[in-house]
Amino acid sequence: MTPAHDLRASATRPTVVTVREALAQLHDGKLRQASEPSISAEWSDHHKHVLLDSVLRGWPIGTLLVAREADGSRVLLDGQRRLAALEEFVRGDLLLDGKLTPPVRELRESDGKTYHALPQGLRTTIDDYPLVLLELNELPPAELRTAVLRLNPHGGLTEAGRMLVESGSFGEQVRVLVAAAADWGMGEERIGFGNVGLAYEDVISRVLVAVEAGSVQAAAVGSEQLNNRLRSADAVADHTRDEVADALKGLLSLPALDMPAVRFTKPTLLTWTLVMVHARRAFGAGAEHHLGYLLEWLEPERRKLAAELGPGAAPPLRSAFRELPYAALLERFNEVAAVGANTPEATVLRDAIGWLFLVATGGAPSRRVSPVPDVLRMYAALTSAGDAPFTEDRIDQVLWEDGALKSWGEWR
Repeated sequence: MTPAHDLRASATRPTVVTVREALAQLHDGKLRQASEPSISAEWSDHHKHVLLDSVLRGWPIGTLLVAREADGSRVLLDGQRRLAALEEFVRGDLLLDGKLTPPVRELRESDGKTYHALPQGLRTTIDDYPLVLLELNELPPAELRTAVLRLNPHGGLTEAGRMLVESGSFGEQVRVLVAAAADWGMGEERIGFGNVGLAYEDVISRVLVAVEAGSVQAAAVGSEQLNNRLRSADAVADHTRDEVADALKGLLSLPALDMPAVRFTKPTLLTWTLVMVHARRAFGAGAEHHLGYLLEWLEPERRKLAAELGPGAAPPLRSAFRELPYAALLERFNEVAAVGANTPEATVLRDAIGWLFLVATGGAPSRRVSPVPDVLRMYAALTSAGDAPFTEDRIDQVLWEDGALKSWGEWR
């Protein structure tokens, strides 16, 4: 195999700049932050304070990794949080914690001060602090990502997450879709969780694999289809990518998500994205309205139930579904979204319950279109199961023994 670059020439060139120079380069565009969402979590103020303390003491804070691209531009790949914390302090938006140990009199006397309120000597210490930049010259994107990943081997990624980072065309396809989804509103404030540990990439990669396979079970962690895709690193078909992108954009654009009580977890975002894809495929783009109508009730009630806040509002069921045991189903949905949420059984059961609620609240304009006949079969099984309470085991038993779940989620 021909190497991507000449291995006889070093891809790395160290340079030293001061904090003042690095921040100036960020300001004038000579150095820019990477556009992709960070793998690591946002830093706490304490983490930032510790960094500033180390700088003021002249202690090392590690090297920064910079990629020099073919057009000469320089992109900061590793060290974004460190440089951002320094910029925040110099800007005056972060106070100094001068009480960190070991105690130093000058720092204690400046406790609680902004950068501009510091004595000139301490400001100069920050401004002139040397930062070591390791510049990588014109490496292909796949090699850059691998280099960064190896710098942070314990960055909170699962093995599947590590495989996704290095999964070639498929990984790049996922990253592009995540970046687009950020423009559609996929962020912690709107959906309920951030991209720590590549959470967004994880969900979207599993949706892509499931939609291409035509199987909800394929979205389970460790599924054969998912593992094969990560190993092959081949992108999914363009029409699959476009179908998922349209569904995800539709979901993120729902007015229901403007409600503070409508927020997702990774498992529920996976479920509702798959439901959206399938509903749009079955009924057209109008399915978005019905799913939004359902989420306005279901997500707030699901969260109340999880917090043990007691019974809430009844769902807006159609008259033909007034006997739906909605409280028991909602409780079971919560359970399989929290415990063993990534197993094939939990992934399928959440999808089936989501469809039960969607159809029961008027989200199916036709009873003949798949998967509505199977939904009606599940409803019939639930309502003819007798008067005994619907415990966790009983719901599963009724739905599996009836047979509706045995082939559920195999899209036809």
